[in-house]
Amino acid sequence: MNGQNFSAINTKTRVLKSRLLSDQDYINLMQFDSVKEQIDYLKNNTVYGDLLADIDDSNYDIQNVEINLKRYLIVQMEKIIRYFTREYKEFYKTMLLRYEVEDLKLYLRALERKEEIPNVACFFLEHSTFNSKKLSKITDVGEFIDGLKGTIYYEILIPYKDEEGPKTTFYMEMNLDRLYFNQLKVKCQKLKKVDRKAFDNILGENVDLLNIEWIYRGIKFYNLIPEELINYLLPHGKEFKYKDLKDMCYSDIETLKTIVLNSKYSFLFDTKKDVELFMERRIERYFYFKFKSLLKKGHLNILTTIAYFHLLEFEIRDIISMLEAKRYGFTLDETVNYLVKKIEGSDY
Repeated sequence: MNGQNFSAINTKTRVLKSRLLSDQDYINLMQFDSVKEQIDYLKNNTVYGDLLADIDDSNYDIQNVEINLKRYLIVQMEKIIRYFTREYKEFYKTMLLRYEVEDLKLYLRALERKEEIPNVACFFLEHSTFNSKKLSKITDVGEFIDGLKGTIYYEILIPYKDEEGPKTTFYMEMNLDRLYFNQLKVKCQKLKKVDRKAFDNILGENVDLLNIEWIYRGIKFYNLIPEELINYLLPHGKEFKYKDLKDMCYSDIETLKTIVLNSKYSFLFDTKKDVELFMERRIERYFYFKFKSLLKKGHLNILTTIAYFHLLEFEIRDIISMLEAKRYGFTLDETVNYLVKKIEGSDY
């Protein structure tokens, strides 16, 4: 890939970026009195209108809205992938694996809780490596893992086939994330140096934050011993050396907080709000501002498209958060606490 190729792709990305919701769209959505009004607004005033047009007016199911919005995200990604060549195309296809990983986590959590298997975004994924429709009919974890034979996920999940419980699900989730980030790292190495360096920066920070989150959850909610935590750490972080991570794994919650408060990621714990409830949102908002800045700069490398796709994903999460908040009767002030996007020039 050269600068001219990226210039053409960035032009297409800027067109897509112009279709993102405005701050006023967010405010309008939060101020409506019902979920029906919110969905009608999305239908009539946003780029999501065509995707939501077939949703029955008498049954505004939020899960169906979510699936359709994720479908839009995946379709946009697959459209852009076609403009890349060789190693870059493979790299972006690997990025799509994250949606498979997230869907597999949803399946595993539902099976562990004996809940109905949810519909997932990978029904619409052109490059999907497993049969979502077939897997969605399985009600047993062991049978579910067997259904992944022939995929990259099978070997890392098979050791848990005869185990069950929240801790086992946690182990499987960590292994899935570890696999995904390792795959990304491998594909990234085949890019040109400038793109590899640019992406390594983003990847490293993402790994740092996920390791902090996992260590915190592992200690507080699953009582994992330090050796277990160390075994599941993600490699390729940016700020923390192995010794730093090891110290975190051997710490208690308060010591862990102190370590993180003395790092560039102090925002995770430097707050009076509920740490567990908002930790993921804080991580997402950290990257929201980073990607917003990258998209504005329009670098002639892979960062522009990566930034756009993440901002679109954050927007879709925010839409679902606003719908769910309305369904549960949250006030506007309560709702904004769950949004990734920072609404500029307002009291929100």
